[in-house]
Amino acid sequence: MKKEFTKRITMAGILSAICIVMTVTPLGFIPIGPIRATILHIPVIIAGIFGGYWVGGFVGLVFGIMSFLQAPTDPTFSPIWASGGVLTFVFIGITTLVPRVLIGLVSSLVYKSTEKISKKTSMIIFILIQIFAFLANLWQTVKNITSGEAYWVNILIAVAIVILNFIVMRSYNQYNMQAVFSSVMGTLTNTVLFIFLAYNLFKNQFAAAFSIDLETVKSIWITAGITNGTMELILAIVLVNYISLGLFAYQRNQ
Repeated sequence: MKKEFTKRITMAGILSAICIVMTVTPLGFIPIGPIRATILHIPVIIAGIFGGYWVGGFVGLVFGIMSFLQAPTDPTFSPIWASGGVLTFVFIGITTLVPRVLIGLVSSLVYKSTEKISKKTSMIIFILIQIFAFLANLWQTVKNITSGEAYWVNILIAVAIVILNFIVMRSYNQYNMQAVFSSVMGTLTNTVLFIFLAYNLFKNQFAAAFSIDLETVKSIWITAGITNGTMELILAIVLVNYISLGLFAYQRNQ
């Protein structure tokens, strides 16, 4: 028991350190449009899978704290932060902390709850996930084409989905499929909840800061959520898939 506790403490420390390094370097955030796509959720997902609820939640909390500390210079929150006000800071804290903590909790829950899913069922679920991602990307592509906006990112995402299918199928086994499901749900938890909170808590401030109407604010957030969220989802599935394969192999040799 003591050895297991020490192992989890060590894991939490290492993955938290990785989160901090990725936050203060260009490795963790990729600027795309009005918000920044992130791969900081990946250490949190790994923490949830291999460390359980509290390790995943703790690393997610570190991710959230670092995001909050970056808010004054963040393209998304800097105009809101500049407006000041205690309630504004509280809302920014909720938006940056809650989704990140839940990444680790949800990833751990999904991993534990999919242990008994059969190979056939897991394959069907993965195919449905791909279909959903493809249709969401197709909808956004058509929307961009009809409105005259750039759609090269959407084409890139479509290619990435095909490559993703090849990568996961090639390395398929029950353990890494559980990790894939965890990465999907952990990423969606972060993306959907962050977009929901940011839009509903700050839509009026965003409209005033950028001199646009609320409908435009909504459209921007939906577009960013689909485009960035899909990219983050693909990155999470690929990276968590390979990282988990290595860690599972290491565990079996212990």
